[in-house]
Amino acid sequence: MIKIIAIETNKGYYCNEPKSNYSDNLKRFLFNGLEPQPSFQNDWILIPQKPVKISHMVRQPNINYRFILKDDSLKSKKLPLELKPDKVGLEQEDCENNKIFVWNDEWAMYRSLYQEVSDPQPDLEVCEEFEFNVVFKLDELKPPPDISYPANEYYDRWINNGQGGIATRNVTNDSVDHQILDRIIFPKILIHETPCRLSSKQTYEIVRNHIKRYIDNKYAQVTSDYNFCFEVAKIVPLELSYTTQYERTPRGRRKPIVETRLVSSRQVKIFEMTNDEDKYKGYTVIEGFEAKTEAELKNQIDAYLSDLITYINEPLVDCPHCQGKGVLLNSKVEPVTTKHS
Repeated sequence: MIKIIAIETNKGYYCNEPKSNYSDNLKRFLFNGLEPQPSFQNDWILIPQKPVKISHMVRQPNINYRFILKDDSLKSKKLPLELKPDKVGLEQEDCENNKIFVWNDEWAMYRSLYQEVSDPQPDLEVCEEFEFNVVFKLDELKPPPDISYPANEYYDRWINNGQGGIATRNVTNDSVDHQILDRIIFPKILIHETPCRLSSKQTYEIVRNHIKRYIDNKYAQVTSDYNFCFEVAKIVPLELSYTTQYERTPRGRRKPIVETRLVSSRQVKIFEMTNDEDKYKGYTVIEGFEAKTEAELKNQIDAYLSDLITYINEPLVDCPHCQGKGVLLNSKVEPVTTKHS
């Protein structure tokens, strides 16, 4: 008995056999005589109509086995064009229970001149008993969005032809957390349509990696970059440059030397964060992304990252009226915080 659960939509029925041990079990069946279509979920199929018949095709054995001459020009009284198997030998089993044909002594010397042929039979359609239960009805069932964000970096000694290097783990759909009750109630093909979230740590890693990849070092600079805290500052060109002196003691010398440096810019901290696992002192804990669906979650992440990097890369101009104590934006860009729910 095949027990099928289905989701009815305007495109047809998405079907699954939850108690099957094989993810593609339903793919081998015919539904109302037609092959099912694959769906965006590997262990689910799509059929256009509610099934009244489920069947599968069984291959039947070939019939009319015989031996015929490979070269029909050799045909003679001693070598007929066609030989029946029961005339020239017997079918037996070898030590591994495989069936083999053994020629008798009279015809064994001629077996290399003959080849075995047979006639195929058409496949046989076998109907199955089944239960078909519609568990949900929806207007449309959309596939989940492709969630894939570069996150934490780590050293992998197997990349770069075994020489090792820095690799990146991605936050994907499998990383998204859903409520336990939703995972119990809803089948896997629907879980992306339920409320979901990313942790503060995952959000921290996504934001940190995105900033490092797309920051414009002409206008901003990462001033703190750790697994537990992260900080970005704007580079603000000064209205009036000035020189400053400082002492530096080179290696191998006892007395310091005085060097003069031209100062033409200053830094203004504009973004900082930690996560709720590390809670590094003095830094703001970034909130994890939350949404009603995975599609909404992805849109929320994309919008936040876009706004954040635009804000970071927006040039600042030193205010000429406050003697280096204020800055001016070249255009109106709203500040972005660590709160985005």
